[in-house]
Amino acid sequence: MSSMSDSIGFLSVKRHAEHGYFGGYLIVNPLARPLEFHCTMPVRPTRAQELLYGSTLDDFLCGEQIAAAMVGKAKLKPEWLFTDCRAVLALTGAVAGHVLYVDLPAESTTGAAWMPPAGKLPSRTLTVESYRFEVLPECRITENELAERLQGLAPYFDLAEPFQRITEALLEAHPIARAA
Repeated sequence: MSSMSDSIGFLSVKRHAEHGYFGGYLIVNPLARPLEFHCTMPVRPTRAQELLYGSTLDDFLCGEQIAAAMVGKAKLKPEWLFTDCRAVLALTGAVAGHVLYVDLPAESTTGAAWMPPAGKLPSRTLTVESYRFEVLPECRITENELAERLQGLAPYFDLAEPFQRITEALLEAHPIARAA
C-alpha cells in the first residue's frame, strides 16, 4: 500500500441524463502530477437493476461497480482516495485505504449535462481547513489525521482541480457526452 507521499487517488463518477454513468480515476503525486488514469465506458443500469436496487442504485453502480472496477485495474494503490461523488463511499471496505467524499461546489466539477449521483449510505462529517469531507462510520480517520496527511501536499494543491481534469478527460474520451 502506498503512502500519501507516494500517490493520491481522485475518483469521480458522473451521471449523464442521456448516456448513463461515466467514471474516471486519476492517481497523482503530491505535486498533482498524474501517475495513472483510468476511465469507464458509459454504464446504463438495466430496468431490473433500477427496480431491485431502488434508491440504493447509485451506491451500487458508482461504488460497487464502476469505482471498484477502476480501482481494481490500477497498478498503484493509494492509501487515500478522494471522490466528488458521494455514492463512491460504497467502495469503503472494498479497498485497504481511506475513501473520502469531498464536498465541492457543483460548478467546480460538473457541466450542464452532468448530474451528481446521490449516495444513500450514512456518513459522518470531517472539516479540515476550508474543506468538508464525508466518510462512512466504519472509516476510523480523525480530523487531525486527515489534516496531517493534507499537510504533505504541495501548498498550492487544490483538491477540486483533479476532479476538473477527470471531467475534461471523460469528455475527451467520450465526445458523445459533450453533444447532449
